[in-house]
Amino acid sequence: MYYYLKNEAIVEKYLISFNKEEIEQLKEKIIDECSFIEHKEISSDYFPTFSDKKLIRNLKEIKVGNKEYFEETRGVYLYSFDQYEPPYLVKLIDRLLNNDEKCISEILNYDIYAKKSIDDKIKLANQELMEINDEDIYQKKIKLKELEDLVKSKELNKEQRSIEPYHKQLIGLIKFDLVDSMSIDDLNRAIFFLGLESSPSQIQTDNLQNSNRESSPKKILLIDKKL
Repeated sequence: MYYYLKNEAIVEKYLISFNKEEIEQLKEKIIDECSFIEHKEISSDYFPTFSDKKLIRNLKEIKVGNKEYFEETRGVYLYSFDQYEPPYLVKLIDRLLNNDEKCISEILNYDIYAKKSIDDKIKLANQELMEINDEDIYQKKIKLKELEDLVKSKELNKEQRSIEPYHKQLIGLIKFDLVDSMSIDDLNRAIFFLGLESSPSQIQTDNLQNSNRESSPKKILLIDKKL
């Protein structure tokens, strides 16, 4: 994997490397400690299917009755479980492990504050509850149930941690080794010579943080097309 950095009038080419086992271990830790946990209950005569069983924890079942079919009687069970919703950084890690070099820019510039906190959601639900007309009992009940679920979610997630330290740790595990550099003028001439399309809109510039260099370049140039 390669990454291209714009440092003033020079484009620097970096070889990206990392220890897959260390990245995998960090990914699992992020899932365990930074996911949003939501408690769910499902009543069914069939065992529920899950797209990723690793994200389902504390699964329990209690028989609550029977369901009659034309040729058989099936037991109905109440399934309760905690479902983990990992932060988007986990998807970026999966892309990294699959050698998708385009994910590097997203990892370096990941917004750790992108999602609303549970406290923000509770505050918003309270405001919306106050705005509902007292005569609209049905909508009041719906919003109260939502608020109740949010309070329960806050308690369920009280041990979960911020993604910030794990994001920094991930960047520290990715090595950036300088292998070559070229002036922007020479690069543009090479692109023109090879007949490759290029325009300012195809070039993304971002901030680079915590590379393994002594001083980090101020800008990133990510080039999608390869020479």
